[in-house]
Amino acid sequence: MIKTAICDDIPQMADAVEELLIQYNQLFEASVFYYPQKLITHMKKTEFDLFILDIEFPNTTGIDLAEIIRQNNLNVPIIFLTNYREYMEDVFKVQTFDYIIKPVTKENLFPVLDRVMRYLDVGEERFIFSYNKISYSLKINELVYFEKNRRQVIIHTLNEDYVSNMSTTTILSKLNDCFVQVHTSFIVNVKYIKEIGNNFLILKKDNNNSIEVPMSRKYKETARDKILMKLRDIV
Repeated sequence: MIKTAICDDIPQMADAVEELLIQYNQLFEASVFYYPQKLITHMKKTEFDLFILDIEFPNTTGIDLAEIIRQNNLNVPIIFLTNYREYMEDVFKVQTFDYIIKPVTKENLFPVLDRVMRYLDVGEERFIFSYNKISYSLKINELVYFEKNRRQVIIHTLNEDYVSNMSTTTILSKLNDCFVQVHTSFIVNVKYIKEIGNNFLILKKDNNNSIEVPMSRKYKETARDKILMKLRDIV
């Protein structure tokens, strides 16, 4: 589901946008807010994939609200709704995804939602986590392996590495069956295994680099069976 926050102080407008989202695709799961502060409070316990914000509120602006959103999430798409074009320069200072002039209709909303779907890679599995109040969404098929170091985990991907605080149980709960725990400190993506040794694995990160990962006695037997079974499925 695509968790979407709609915030507009005119209930009829907010409800109409929600209805259009459902018409477009039932993957959208909308939460409607008529007051910015209600949305700010809700953001403390819910991570949204998309924000659709009115610009004009009685005591604040949608731009102020977007600045608060950007403190916690640099990448989430934000769409503004307004009656006026005069805000166009200001809205793009907060990395706006798009800007729609009211009234909101299928004709002006649906093409923007097409772009949102492509941006979010809907249909492709994602590994979502937060660190230092910043949210990240990584493509699962680009995750090579996880390396635990006490409470922290280093997430090694094809292009760069990330750090977060997660338990092994939490990590595994977010992954599919292409990932196998081979050591107390290591979880690997089977599709990147190049060689299986007696007590190690060689992972191919790219054309020039390979990484050796230990395989402990505790996990070796079970891990090898899972890896070989999954490699047969991949081939």
